[in-house]
Amino acid sequence: MELFAYSFRIDKNIVRHCFIKINNDLVIAKHIKVTPSSILLLLPHCIQLSVCNYRLSHNIDNCHRCGKCPIARILSFRDIYGFKVAVASGGTIARNIVSVTHPQCIIAVACERDLTSGIQDCFPIPVFGILNSRPKGPCIDTLVSLSYLESVIKLFCN
Repeated sequence: MELFAYSFRIDKNIVRHCFIKINNDLVIAKHIKVTPSSILLLLPHCIQLSVCNYRLSHNIDNCHRCGKCPIARILSFRDIYGFKVAVASGGTIARNIVSVTHPQCIIAVACERDLTSGIQDCFPIPVFGILNSRPKGPCIDTLVSLSYLESVIKLFCN
């Protein structure tokens, strides 16, 4: 699809947005309901505040929940609903997290490029993709709509 977009000078992120939207619609159409413990919320490392002294890539519970980035609220969601959550610093680590945790469903937050490749890499595991916002540019201090994220979590929980 990206080659097609390139040949017609269409922005590849538009194609990626469409792919993510169609994928999410297909995942929703499956009416997936799983136990919260079999859901993996996969986050990019750039969602953590860049000046934070506590690295979360190896253990998200290193977060001191200061509230300066979305991680504290995301951890409170995890505490309420009981899903698994991990931070990945790249595609290889993300794939490793998936292979170790064996989720039945993945909710992934990332940019267009990482989401489209991640959705394809995880097949046949259903992946619901949520685009992060990048107010400071790519790969630094990114954000996610916490209300939307919580609604997606509720969508898949039994």
